[in-house]
Amino acid sequence: MQNTYQQDERDLLRIAIKAANQETGLQFFLEKKPEIAGERYDAALRVEGYEQIKFVVVVKKWVQQTNFGALVEQIKKLPLTGLLVADYINPNMAEKLKNHKVPFIDMAGNIYINEKPLYIFVKGNKPTKNEWQQAVIQKQKGNRAFQPTGLKVLYAFLTNPDILNAPYREIANITGVALGTVGWVINDLKDGRFLVEYERHNRRLRNIKKLLDKWVDAYLEKLRPKLFVGTFAADDDYWFLDVDEGIVEYGARWGGETAAAKLTGHLKPEITTVYLPKDGNTRFLVDNNFRKDPKGNIEVYKAFWDIDDFHFDMERPDLTDIVHPLIVYADLLARADPRNLETARLVYDKELVKLIRED
Repeated sequence: MQNTYQQDERDLLRIAIKAANQETGLQFFLEKKPEIAGERYDAALRVEGYEQIKFVVVVKKWVQQTNFGALVEQIKKLPLTGLLVADYINPNMAEKLKNHKVPFIDMAGNIYINEKPLYIFVKGNKPTKNEWQQAVIQKQKGNRAFQPTGLKVLYAFLTNPDILNAPYREIANITGVALGTVGWVINDLKDGRFLVEYERHNRRLRNIKKLLDKWVDAYLEKLRPKLFVGTFAADDDYWFLDVDEGIVEYGARWGGETAAAKLTGHLKPEITTVYLPKDGNTRFLVDNNFRKDPKGNIEVYKAFWDIDDFHFDMERPDLTDIVHPLIVYADLLARADPRNLETARLVYDKELVKLIRED
């Protein structure tokens, strides 16, 4: 039996395919539960008469509010050409997707496909009232595991799977959420088929690759903006050379491009990202003579996790001064420029694949 979350995606997909068929006169059809390169996907899309063209489907509700960098990265790393299926893609977003060579269809009949010999680009169609109402309802239903409080619990599960089998009260203490929150996050993950529970305290995440993508999407949209302290500049342009690993003494950590450079050796940071400890200790800002500056190149966030508890690799003591690679990856996608997206792929391939290896 389909759960509510899956039913929402299935209905959106059905409406979008029908709209694409009506708009183009072609016949788009689904290949259900395809296996590609040894991995299972929700669906693949084909076009009748163009057997050589096949898309892996990525369904997104309310795509206008999705972080664009995360969206492009999710689609680009698929083993075949990815096709975005959305509720509605406005003309602005349509142009951005086209410029990044991301194929899409939506419920209003907007479409972009450029796979020789097939080229289609339709934008500007407005959703009908019924379709738009359905999209709004889908957005409002949401999933509590992907709301700000739930994201904190899910982060702990993704970065330290052993926590998943702890008693609810212990999980609540570790993640700093109310006891009741843990139960509904676990139930929502079960409903979304992201978690199986064999018996009490014997739980396991599944579909981790998709779960990780959904976490990043929701984190960038719903939680990260709440953690933003401000943009700053420093009197000394090279202040960070004096701090470096000493940042740990402040209970703070490097994030974004700075952390990515330490992880990969690939990126020369242009923006410095700092995560202050959970209690928002600002001594770090004062000691380094930071001043608020909307044009500054220092971005400061407050950590939502206990910064000393989550070490992603205890065999790398040289990297205890950076946030978890999952946060680094999200920070890079938030900027959505080519150099950050390229480095995000390196971080994913080098570090995040470890999180999905047991899936």
